[in-house]
Amino acid sequence: MGIMGLGILGTPLGFVMRFIFDIVQNYGLALLIFTVLTRVILIPLTIKQTKSSSKIAMVQPQLAEITKKYAGNRHKINEETMALYQKVGYNPASGCLPMALQMIILFGVIDVIFRPLTHILAIPRDVIARANEITQGLADTGGGLGMRANAIELATLNQISYNAENYVGYIPYEYITAIQNFLPQMNFLGINLMEVPSVNMIWQVFSSFNPVILIPLFAGITSVLLSLATLKYTATPQGGPNMKAMMMIMPLFSVFFTFQMPAGIGIYWIYTNTVGFAQSRIMGHFYNPKDIAEKAKKEMEEEKERERLERIEAKKKAKERGESEEKETLSKKEQNRRKLAEARKRDAEKYGEQYEESADTED
Repeated sequence: MGIMGLGILGTPLGFVMRFIFDIVQNYGLALLIFTVLTRVILIPLTIKQTKSSSKIAMVQPQLAEITKKYAGNRHKINEETMALYQKVGYNPASGCLPMALQMIILFGVIDVIFRPLTHILAIPRDVIARANEITQGLADTGGGLGMRANAIELATLNQISYNAENYVGYIPYEYITAIQNFLPQMNFLGINLMEVPSVNMIWQVFSSFNPVILIPLFAGITSVLLSLATLKYTATPQGGPNMKAMMMIMPLFSVFFTFQMPAGIGIYWIYTNTVGFAQSRIMGHFYNPKDIAEKAKKEMEEEKERERLERIEAKKKAKERGESEEKETLSKKEQNRRKLAEARKRDAEKYGEQYEESADTED
């Protein structure tokens, strides 16, 4: 198993990286293509996550009303909130899957970069094991990587490239040649992707500048840009201060993380942040939760006004209906009075009596 016991993740990703590397013959460029490819594969999940963020943004006005209505009753607030989530089809855990997959890919990439002999050159395990035994027996492992267990293949790669005589006769010469030919492909834009940035390089920047020190710098900058883009284009309103704090911590973590890893991992981190920044802007253009929240708030206010006017109209119609029914009742009463008067008049004429309309028939 590779770093953090997740070496199994490097096997499928290593196959993809080897396929890309065989085409472009440059490790840094292969990492770029790999990063874009994985982001493209994750687009459906990203869209689903963004739509989910849009849903929660749409119900922000209702959530505010629930909080106001049941202030002090946390249980009721949670109950009504979950009912609202269920109504609009929002799953609070939906945003975890894309992040989890990205972390899984990251650990797989770490294993691929730490074990290029296994994943990129596809050298048999027994050959790698013999080469690593020789490397462990050498005092100078080279590359500033030390003898960390997870960096042994990088140390072996570096040693065979410059001190191949130590390995001749112990491993087949064809693998020594393959490793020597591979090393130049680990250089990208003048940076040795096997090398680990160190704080000492900062103090030596003017005396002996090593471009690898730029990796943590650009990792921090691109992480800041990604955080700002996430807050502006895809952050949901309910994230609040906690989410903003998390977004600000990530750049610091990026700098710290890339100071601990070979430059190849830092390059991948920079690629991921850059592609993520572009993706956030694009997705934010179509599904910006903040804009959706404002639109939802406006629509809710318009709906309330419409309901108010409908209630006024309903009362008006009810009043008119009541007046109409009253007139109809009075009209029927008048008809009955006239019928009664006509009947009395006919009776009077029949018996030769004088008919006079009495007061009671007027009532």
